[in-house]
Amino acid sequence: MDRTVTQTDGSKIEIIAELAQGFEGKPMQASLLIKAAARSGADAAKLQMVFADELATPGYKYYDLFRSLEMSDEVWAGLVSEARAYGIDLQVDIFGRRSLALAEKIGIRTVKLHGTDIGNPGLLRDVAASGINRALLGAGGAHRDEIASALDILAAKQVVVLLGFQAYPTPTETNQIDRVRSLGDEFKGRSGLSIGFADHADPESPLRLALASAAVGAGATVIEKHLTLGRNMEIEDFESALNPDQFQEFVATLRGVAQAMGATSASDDYGMSDAELGYRKMIRRHVVAARDLAAGEVISPEEIVLKRADIEDPITSPLEVIGRKLIASIKANSALTRSDME
Repeated sequence: MDRTVTQTDGSKIEIIAELAQGFEGKPMQASLLIKAAARSGADAAKLQMVFADELATPGYKYYDLFRSLEMSDEVWAGLVSEARAYGIDLQVDIFGRRSLALAEKIGIRTVKLHGTDIGNPGLLRDVAASGINRALLGAGGAHRDEIASALDILAAKQVVVLLGFQAYPTPTETNQIDRVRSLGDEFKGRSGLSIGFADHADPESPLRLALASAAVGAGATVIEKHLTLGRNMEIEDFESALNPDQFQEFVATLRGVAQAMGATSASDDYGMSDAELGYRKMIRRHVVAARDLAAGEVISPEEIVLKRADIEDPITSPLEVIGRKLIASIKANSALTRSDME
């Protein structure tokens, strides 16, 4: 089941429920998070595929924590199947060759590269050589040249440059959402590239729906947002996570924003909807003589006004009559018809 909203130009808004390390190494908890993501309307759920030796050396203070997050290959394969049964995609963060190889083996279609790895050409090349076709490129804190270099390596892949960063939660004024537009302009025309935004707004802020909506308005087609089973549980990254009911509201809001954005065309009417065309027809007043007009006169702007008149097939555009010669006399306050003019 595809929950993405297609805009009139064929683009889509994709909403990813970022589950991160919220599964805490527990398969059942991972399962519940995926179910919550699906029930809340997300297009994809994303977990961090953690193997301690890819993230740290033994003796590092969080090495044992990372070990506690490891799950078997069979569990990961089961989670992929479970997500698909719910009608959503399971995506994973990968941190090295082992997680990349497992992701490919179990049929993961999209992997995320952490902001640390945007400057890691070895892992970028591994992803480029893999059978996985799509990568989310974490670009929080990344410089322009780092993004460009990573995109060059991943040139054959579908890539989402994912802006935004986690600051537990991220202060509003530091989001720089205009970077969505800037990067979109800078890399316009690059095949397979889209821009996304990882939203880390304070869930208690009145802006918790507005910031991601602003990113969609700036051109983001992928939105990532943390989802938790309950903020009072204080699971990993709960500081910027939404509860499932809040996430459902978040999804509904972004879907509406994406629909409202639409797309314009090069046609004279911008490709406006039938509803707006109907509005145009309804509001246009009719061309009426401002004074008595004699046959043979050439109509000037001063000799007509716009009023509503009881007439079939009225003329609503002054430009249609200005400069034309009358072939019949018209009384003041009478609507002009096409048969009145040469």
